[in-house]
Amino acid sequence: MVRAAAARGRGRPRAGEGLDLAHLLRGALDAFAESGYDGTSVRELARRLGVSHALLTARFGSKEGLWFAAMEHALTLIEPAWRDSAQSPELDDLVVLRNAIIEQVLFSAAYPQVLRIMNHEGAIDSPRVRFVIERFANPLRPGVEALLSRLVDAGRIRDVPYATLHYLAVAGGGALYANPVEAALLGAPVHPDTDTVRAHAETVADVLIAGISAAPPPAR
Repeated sequence: MVRAAAARGRGRPRAGEGLDLAHLLRGALDAFAESGYDGTSVRELARRLGVSHALLTARFGSKEGLWFAAMEHALTLIEPAWRDSAQSPELDDLVVLRNAIIEQVLFSAAYPQVLRIMNHEGAIDSPRVRFVIERFANPLRPGVEALLSRLVDAGRIRDVPYATLHYLAVAGGGALYANPVEAALLGAPVHPDTDTVRAHAETVADVLIAGISAAPPPAR
């Protein structure tokens, strides 16, 4: 320990050294979800997280840089579910689609901030909303569309516009967790356990699949 400290030299630690990055980015998601981009101050966020404003600036460059990093931190967790939906030849295509929808809803339960943030950002053209579309949605879209095309060509689902399916799965399935006060007033549990969240995700997937199916949905 002494040798390592001596090698580093005296003075303040380098920007970001010893920083719990996941905790910081989760806190940033919370702040942007609560107040929106314009209503979030990096200085106030630094106080909230117990780090210096200078450290955040050195690590992320700007408030927008922090926003990008926070959203990337979250969205990379759901990215594999949709990417793998185009690369699962061992599974029935309709089962693959159902599984991806379930994973999307489970993600929304774990990171409800993302949908709240996109509710702020989705109505206004900005580099932030374009970042989400260009970094995550557009690269995944060809694979998902190929999966949907196979199902349409096989006569198993109706030809549904891509945006319609996107919003039904993402916003429709995740709204229960993005809007917890409204959901509680409608009778949803305030602190749902894992089984309850899973049951909701499966129900969303089954209703969605049944709605677009040209034939009965597959057995689980």
